[in-house]
Amino acid sequence: MVIILPNFFLQKPVCRLLAVMGFLGFSGAIASQSSSPVNIDSVETYMKKDSFEKNVGSRFVTNRSIDSFGVSDTVDIRMLQRSQFLSIQQLLKGNVAGVYVQENNGEPGTIQSMLVRGLSSPVFSNKDVSGVQPTIYLNGVPLMLENSYVYDIKQFDINPIGAAANMLAGLDISSIESIEIIKDPLQLAKLGPLAANGAIWITTKDGYYGGENVSIGVSAGMAFAPSSVRMTNGSYEKAFRQRFYDTYSLTPGKQPDYLMDTRDVRYFGKPDWADDYYQSSLLYNVNASIGGGSKKANYVFTLATTKDAGAADNTSYTKYNIGFALNMVPLDGLNVSTIINAAKIDRVRNRNFRDRFAEMEYMVDFSTPLAPAGNLYNDFLISNDLTKDDNYNNLLNGLLALSYTKQRFNATASIKLDYTTNVRRAFWPMALLESVNFVSNYSGYNQRIIGETSASYLLPLADIHKLNIQWNGSITSDLYHYNYTRAYDGDDDMKPTTSTGNFKQYRYVDRLENRWVSTSIALDYKYKNLLNVGLLARYDGNSAIQSDHRWMFTPAASAEWNLKNQFFTGSTALSGLSLRASYARIAKSVQSDRYELGPQYLATSITWSGEPLLSSANGFATITRPYASGWVGYDLKLPYSDKMELALKGSFFDNRIIAEISLYKNYEKNLLTYLPVTQEMGYEYKLASGMDISNQGLELNLSASILKNTPLKWDLSFNASYNKNKLEKLPENQKTTVIGDHKLQVGQSVDAFWVYQNKGIYTNDSEVPVMNGKPLNINGVPFKAGDPVWTDVDGNNQINDNDRVLTGHAIPPYTGGLTNQFAYKRFDFSFNLFFALGHSALNLRDQQRYDFATLDNIQSLQSVKEIFFWQNTNQRDDYPIYNPQSSVHPYRAEQDLFLEKLSYLKLRNITVGYTLPIKKVGSNIPKSLYFYLTGSNLLSFSNFSAGDPELVNFNGTYDGYSLPIPRSISLGLRFKF
Repeated sequence: MVIILPNFFLQKPVCRLLAVMGFLGFSGAIASQSSSPVNIDSVETYMKKDSFEKNVGSRFVTNRSIDSFGVSDTVDIRMLQRSQFLSIQQLLKGNVAGVYVQENNGEPGTIQSMLVRGLSSPVFSNKDVSGVQPTIYLNGVPLMLENSYVYDIKQFDINPIGAAANMLAGLDISSIESIEIIKDPLQLAKLGPLAANGAIWITTKDGYYGGENVSIGVSAGMAFAPSSVRMTNGSYEKAFRQRFYDTYSLTPGKQPDYLMDTRDVRYFGKPDWADDYYQSSLLYNVNASIGGGSKKANYVFTLATTKDAGAADNTSYTKYNIGFALNMVPLDGLNVSTIINAAKIDRVRNRNFRDRFAEMEYMVDFSTPLAPAGNLYNDFLISNDLTKDDNYNNLLNGLLALSYTKQRFNATASIKLDYTTNVRRAFWPMALLESVNFVSNYSGYNQRIIGETSASYLLPLADIHKLNIQWNGSITSDLYHYNYTRAYDGDDDMKPTTSTGNFKQYRYVDRLENRWVSTSIALDYKYKNLLNVGLLARYDGNSAIQSDHRWMFTPAASAEWNLKNQFFTGSTALSGLSLRASYARIAKSVQSDRYELGPQYLATSITWSGEPLLSSANGFATITRPYASGWVGYDLKLPYSDKMELALKGSFFDNRIIAEISLYKNYEKNLLTYLPVTQEMGYEYKLASGMDISNQGLELNLSASILKNTPLKWDLSFNASYNKNKLEKLPENQKTTVIGDHKLQVGQSVDAFWVYQNKGIYTNDSEVPVMNGKPLNINGVPFKAGDPVWTDVDGNNQINDNDRVLTGHAIPPYTGGLTNQFAYKRFDFSFNLFFALGHSALNLRDQQRYDFATLDNIQSLQSVKEIFFWQNTNQRDDYPIYNPQSSVHPYRAEQDLFLEKLSYLKLRNITVGYTLPIKKVGSNIPKSLYFYLTGSNLLSFSNFSAGDPELVNFNGTYDGYSLPIPRSISLGLRFKF
């Protein structure tokens, strides 16, 4: 029998056999997988109805006892639910060792990054972020994020087309029962290729959790605008520039027109824009759940609505959530479960000029900014009245699962679905675009369907031996699709749609498909209470890889030795001590299906300058030379990850103190990257397979009940981690490759900055080095007095890319957090700190401020000046005063002059709560009533000159365009009936 899926040809006999097994339902995904061999005492233990998660067979243990050692890290979801955080990334930030969250924008609902144990591939732009994210499993359903292909038709890598919302902010936080971070290699291998970058396992309430009760939560608060804004005007900017003109006797006529006339009250009057731009905003959340039933049949129904708001530009993010779960036991041994979660998201995004022009891809004269005085900014807001910018997402995910248990045998089957839509409708009127208007419409959807089955059998061995065999299978089908239209030169603001206005229209349609077929066998063995061993062998096939490399065999193994039971059985101080070692090889997904097609090209020559044209092949490729990039050649292999971990965990004094230390090393192999080619090839880059990256590190987790059996209770938890990444190999045994303005070098970190070393300023011409009668030069331009001193690394009397060095880190090597929780009688108090140390940022905002002579004369998004251009944000004024009109371009970005240390410590959250005493009289009296007051983003300690050290782009650059993360305070109430 031969199975042929679209774009997925199974030709090898072994592949055919395994595909049939996978289709019938035997794969190594997540159904019926034991999280620890300690749980294999009986099949009945497996199917014990104590959570929805176990009912569908996921098996991931949620307790923090010594028996669950090495499986996953958990967070205190009850504490975090009081903190009014919006997204999953915010919940985990600073609370889990080895998890680093980048929240680089205070605009609610924007895309955030989350890394588990380091960078699995380089991140040079926003397009690269999606490829390094862990997978979020909601009740066992792996959620889809936006694919990076939406950047392929965009000229500017600022925002993806569409609503550009954070999908993980759309989940109902109030319905979450537990969050676990899966980092153990064997457990990730059981989850399969989707978990190669790590996995976040989220379980929501089900009927058993809900019980016979109704719970309601309400909270409301404020996101506060900055307490003081130091506005500036033309006098401030003119005085800043005058230092350069005076130092080098430059002609005043070189100043832009808006700074020439000091009598112009629009630019030199008292600035008055801040109150219209920065405003405190209302936050709220209302949630309710009702559950009931018995162990034979139970249900839960949840509702929630949440509004989060920024402190600037009237931004907000509103979501509406609904959920339903039903569990039934119609026959002895047969469990039926279903769960559905849905959400609608409405995002009100910023009105930045840069974001608007990036969407339009239409450059205008940026030399004159919006005036800061004369009520001009308010007039601008009025002119926006006809603007439409609707941004919506709809989320739907769920599953239907069957599980049958008969003595030592267990079988499960499930169908899982994740479906999201992404819609943006933008219209900018004639008043903003010089007598014409603009429309863009985007409609996209992502769809994932998974079929899974499994079978397991517990062998009847002697009491001291337990052996469980599992055979599993799955088919995963992913589909991404969008329709996108841009329309220019409309002539009637009363016709804001492409169907009614007189527009010049450009349409784009794209579709991406990706399928996985998987099969595996797992063995879990336990010897007494001393030794646990897990083995896994799986085979995965992927449709996005060329046909001769689509299949991969991947093994995994884990062993846990209970040292407490082996050597310290009589110890009363030592509650538990275990040593665990784990290894796994896991196949990885790729971000596009274009790699399977063989030779193709990406062209720009027949479009507007800089605007990409989608990849093409055959005769069309001939007429589009030269290519920007091309030659997706053959022999592109399926990438994979080798993961190793050694961990020691101990608990002391009746588990009052629990400490865990983990050493890990991850190898990401056969990654795809671009390599430069000779100019005669007709294109700049080719795609090649064979890049290897390693991440190694150390993690520490410590929790302690310092005060337990006293009126005052004190619990403490601390986590810290260290991570170091290194480029181990490049394709074709290359030692270096340059991609755009970034360099990869074997033996160096992939997040290093590639910069010139700045050593000061040449105060006179005689200081410039001379070799063979010629002064030091850059691209043939000699250095003179007033130019920067850049180190000539290779000593050839020429400054070029060979003199740029790799230094610093965009990702912090050290991260961690500290949480303290106190309770006294009915009062409780908690606070959370988190830190990131050892990384740097390239301060592009200061660079652009000093490079005014260049930016005033080019049409680029770097030249766009928002209204907050007229704001003093503690910019540094101690940079050398170079000649701004020098041909060597002294204030270029790629130098360590603008590289700043970014280490910081933040007081992230403080919460005070009180449980009201209630006499239980009558069925309508609440069973519990809890009040709390919480504050977030309260204090920050850093030497970063630009303010908040978190507002840095994913690639380590700071451009100043992000909205501030606001301080907020909320008052909440929870009660149950």
